[in-house]
Amino acid sequence: MYAPRGFGYSEVGDIEVFADGDDLHLFHLTLPNHDVVQHVVSRDGLRWEQLPPALWTGSPGDVDDDQIWTMSVTEAGGTYHMIYTALARAEDGRVQRVAHATSTDLIRWDKRGNRAIAEADPRWYESTMAESGSVSFRDPKPVRANGRWYMAVCARVKDGPVLRRGAAALLVSDDLLSWEHLGPVLAPHRYWDLECPQIFEVGGTWYLTAGIMEDGTQRYWQADAVDGPYTVPADGGILAPQGHYAGRVVRWRGQDLYLCWHRPLGHHGPTSVDWATQRNTAGKFVPAPLVLTQRSDRSLARGTFDGWAGYHDGDRVALVPADRKTVQDQQAPVDAGAWTLATASGTMDVLATGTDHGDLDVAGTLRIDAQSGGLTFRHDPETGAGYFVELRAGSRDVQLQKLLPTLDRWTGQRRFAYTDYQRGELREPFPRGGEIAFRLILSGPYIELSLGDEVVISTLSGEVSNGRFGVWVEDGSASLGQVMAAALRPVPITA
Repeated sequence: MYAPRGFGYSEVGDIEVFADGDDLHLFHLTLPNHDVVQHVVSRDGLRWEQLPPALWTGSPGDVDDDQIWTMSVTEAGGTYHMIYTALARAEDGRVQRVAHATSTDLIRWDKRGNRAIAEADPRWYESTMAESGSVSFRDPKPVRANGRWYMAVCARVKDGPVLRRGAAALLVSDDLLSWEHLGPVLAPHRYWDLECPQIFEVGGTWYLTAGIMEDGTQRYWQADAVDGPYTVPADGGILAPQGHYAGRVVRWRGQDLYLCWHRPLGHHGPTSVDWATQRNTAGKFVPAPLVLTQRSDRSLARGTFDGWAGYHDGDRVALVPADRKTVQDQQAPVDAGAWTLATASGTMDVLATGTDHGDLDVAGTLRIDAQSGGLTFRHDPETGAGYFVELRAGSRDVQLQKLLPTLDRWTGQRRFAYTDYQRGELREPFPRGGEIAFRLILSGPYIELSLGDEVVISTLSGEVSNGRFGVWVEDGSASLGQVMAAALRPVPITA
């Protein structure tokens, strides 16, 4: 997990992730200046170490003398190629082109001349500022297929409603220097832009993923060949949890990992966060990797990264509940050591551990025989506050809620602060009386929840760092089974 450190407004921008043996390299833009490509490296996928900056904007008159936007890194014949987006002052940064730099060690980079290696082709794309006010041709990402390099680029087709021209351009090359346009590989006629498009392969199927500006989603499409045609997959095409954006997929240590930048409360959320471990007024960070796997219908599932096991502080042990509920009937004992909870008609209650927990990796099964219920963590039995995961019978929705006490700023009256923090989806509606496996990871401000072996919640919230773990239900019964947990050693967020 990572967020850049430094004075004032330092915001992580779009990223590139490159696997080099046992090392995982992350390159990223630093906003708002867009003047440098920063570089960090990880050897476990979670903790990042700072390396020297990779690339800076050019001198006056250079193709990138205004700003550098999203980049990619590719290795060929022992040389590393950084293909990046270049903006020039001559057009006030409103025309995007593709430029090129090389390295022999991933540390020192040399730009190859003051020229673009690719730009918008007027046969297919908007190539002047006449209609949109700028020229989209950015975020290049090559992939190797059929003995050649195929590169996806964010572009806009020249025809159709102006608000719906977003496309992924496809180019092909034999040397990563000279590129031939093949036309748009995907033009859904639905979005303004397809940001950071990437083509990748899992299990013999080709996928194209891109960030969608309108709703801040990370979407994907699938095909039988690298050059398409690409279609919407069976699950509807949402690749990542809410707030995950501009992601990259990389194969590392036998797993297909998805990494991105994330902003709590979504792409268009507030520019402040509730965690105090890092000064980050933009509220953006690179969360833990998610593992992509292929379902039987060839859609993609998200799983938990196996690197968390390296941060276990001791063996997994059984978690046991307290001998009393924590909300309604606090005097009524419950079955000793049993995670079973029942409530009277029209009431909600919580059964939680008897002590607080900090960072935790906990797994088990959850059964709910009620219209709503779920898990709670960092729960305070004195106030009823904490984080609550809600499942509803007959619904696919998974809702992470935050409820904390506060004081009215004017009157000093005690009140509450409620946030609908993140929403996810199950593959199938959750049935009343149904049971589902869960895994919850709490690491500093990072929160990740898997249900049925698929990640449905992944976000950051650090206003509360410890509390009790448990189960809650309204107007019915709920139980947990085989609840095993390991404490987690801290994972630094800044390099």
